[in-house]
Amino acid sequence: LGGYYGQVKRLDEALGRVVDALTSLGLLDDTVVLFTSDHGNCIGSHNQVSKNNHYEESMRIPFLIRWPGKIPVRKDDLLFSVPDVYPTLLSLMGFGRDIPEKVEGTDYSRLFRTGKGQRPTSQLYLKIGYVPRDQGSRGVRTHRYTLRIEKQEDGTEQRYLHDNQADSWQLKNIAAERPKLVRQLIEKELQPWLSKTKDPWKP
Repeated sequence: LGGYYGQVKRLDEALGRVVDALTSLGLLDDTVVLFTSDHGNCIGSHNQVSKNNHYEESMRIPFLIRWPGKIPVRKDDLLFSVPDVYPTLLSLMGFGRDIPEKVEGTDYSRLFRTGKGQRPTSQLYLKIGYVPRDQGSRGVRTHRYTLRIEKQEDGTEQRYLHDNQADSWQLKNIAAERPKLVRQLIEKELQPWLSKTKDPWKP
């Protein structure tokens, strides 16, 4: 754990050096500065050593962006996902017309600038691993719930549902208690994601 926090401190110092360099060159306010990461880490939470699971510690990552005069200072609960980074950054830099049609992410540059615009109601969760694409895990995370459906090798399913408001540490799996909610999340949130991404996985 000490090594992990040491790396965090070192990364913070490195980002500070970038900001200092931009400041000394007079470019800080004309540069989009972005800090993010590829995944979280449970570090023992939920008896999980690392990532590759649906828990908040693993799924949620930092996304800090700075562009004075262009992006107002605020904290936003936008359900922003990794595929959205590419088209959003391109558009912020004035290359919105060059975003390829096949890009799966969404351009949220207008929402970044104004705080206004259509917002997604969920984020897609998927874990494929070294298995056929119609296996593995899929799920969604909304502002309140996290749903994960894991297909086992024997053809059975393991379902996880967490109420992130009532159970912020995700200690209780309520999937068996709330079958109607599970079905609603599958039909209204997960299935549209599977269709959009042409995923052969079926719940």
